[in-house]
Amino acid sequence: FYKCTSLTSVTIGNNVTSIGFNTFAYCDSLTSVIISDGVSSIGGYAFYDCASLTSIIIPDNVTSIGSYAFYDCTSLTSITIPNSVTSIGDYVFYDCSSLANVTIGNGVTSIGFNTFTYCDSLANITVGSENPMYSNDKFGVLFDKNKTELIQYPKGNIRTSYEIPESVTRIGEYAFYYCGSLTNVTIGNGVTSIGFKAFAYCVSLTSMTIPESVTRIG
Repeated sequence: FYKCTSLTSVTIGNNVTSIGFNTFAYCDSLTSVIISDGVSSIGGYAFYDCASLTSIIIPDNVTSIGSYAFYDCTSLTSITIPNSVTSIGDYVFYDCSSLANVTIGNGVTSIGFNTFTYCDSLANITVGSENPMYSNDKFGVLFDKNKTELIQYPKGNIRTSYEIPESVTRIGEYAFYYCGSLTNVTIGNGVTSIGFKAFAYCVSLTSMTIPESVTRIG
């Protein structure tokens, strides 16, 4: 169904077990998708640039979401990743500019590169309390389970200041990328590494002290 630009709705039946690569890419009029419980995988680029898609329910049997699956779905407002999903590929929600809330289930053990970059409205990331690999703080910031790595600060969070927890030793790549509301970030003495472009385009950032514990930047 690649570039079926007039397609507005899709219902996927119970006998379908996977949605393949590029299946609905560039279906820019697609607003409604119903996926049956039989589907266990959503392939790479499956809904790439489906700009009119406002919501989608991922069934409980899905175990993987391929890279770029929802890339540039600019009308998507919220997403819940069920407990059955174990892996989320690279760039899955890249440039989903209306995405405000993300819930990550207990089963997710792998989140790919740049998954939430350019999610301009993303204010909160919530991780299931029993997830073995990831967690969040009260501000909706994504960390690894033990909060030793800060993975993603939600760009749509309107706070002007943020204090990185003392447990953090690493700030991940693109962690604060384009977080335009922040004017001040406090980095704790436990941080030893700041990833590539971690604070790139933080246009309102006016002050930051990098502690002596940091041995690597970028």
